[in-house]
Amino acid sequence: FFFQAEDGIRDYKVTGVQTCALPISHLNKGTAFSHEERLQLGLLGLLPDIVSSLETQIGRSEGHLESLNTDLEKYVYLSDLQERNETLFYALLQSDPARYMPIVYTPTVGLACQKFGRIYRRPKGMFLSVQHRGMMADVLRNWPEKDVRWICVTDGERILGLGDLGAQGMGIPVGKLALYTASAGVPPQATLPITLDVGTNNEALLNDPFYIGTRQHRLVGQEYDDFIEEFVTAVEQVFPKCAIQWEDFANHHAWPLLERYQDRVPSFNDDIQGTAAVGAAGVIAAARLKREALQEQTYLFFGAGSAGLGIAELLCRLLVDEGCSLAEARSKCWLFRSE
Repeated sequence: FFFQAEDGIRDYKVTGVQTCALPISHLNKGTAFSHEERLQLGLLGLLPDIVSSLETQIGRSEGHLESLNTDLEKYVYLSDLQERNETLFYALLQSDPARYMPIVYTPTVGLACQKFGRIYRRPKGMFLSVQHRGMMADVLRNWPEKDVRWICVTDGERILGLGDLGAQGMGIPVGKLALYTASAGVPPQATLPITLDVGTNNEALLNDPFYIGTRQHRLVGQEYDDFIEEFVTAVEQVFPKCAIQWEDFANHHAWPLLERYQDRVPSFNDDIQGTAAVGAAGVIAAARLKREALQEQTYLFFGAGSAGLGIAELLCRLLVDEGCSLAEARSKCWLFRSE
């Protein structure tokens, strides 16, 4: 195959027919290629003659980031870096997580999703649309990695606090899985961001010439359920060792999807379960500082969305473990609408 180091692209041929270019950013090292590697890979002359250390590359990237004026510009730069040099991208994130995580993920990723159609470069994941019904397993097989272990999937209906962003919600699973690698060491090739493009009810996006999703209103009812069922079945067939993280689904879908599939495939919803674990841990720590039991407290929640309900559900389980009945545990949790 032909390897163009600066773009991180390879063109390859199958039975004499050239296929599409695929990103191989996990193989690209840019100016960190040694002279011996450049000779072996046919890269002589395609790169400046210097051989940079990873630390020098990080410093160069930091300097460029400092020259940019807005967080969105920094997001775009880091997105491009991830596409062309994965090693450098993750090394940069790990060099100062507190500095770079808010750019790669919240809060900047919210604005990136809103502008996604205008800043779109190359796909970092898969878009499964309503046009793929009946062929979803075949579509998933187009992904070049064959041993995916973590899928982060959204349908874009409740992106952060921004509402329905349709297919432009792709920034969320991309950013979340980048954190999996940078913070937890999950190999990036084992992850797959997916957006289920089932339409959008956001009229501004439907009328936006740069919107990247299907221009129709959202699937609802049985059509939606059938689409999700085909998706899960396809994942089971194509990536049988894979777990699914359900990300930023609207409340009316988030809980039913988790309950429907958690005993069928490894399933996780961090809006419900992740937030609940952190929230409940904070309550446990506070009760210990007060030297009081959880069942001695009354809990008031400002908001009854996925996060609030998830924390309340986990607290009820903890209270039951302390000896409360389920009815008594629920009587200690009060949820107040934030709207």
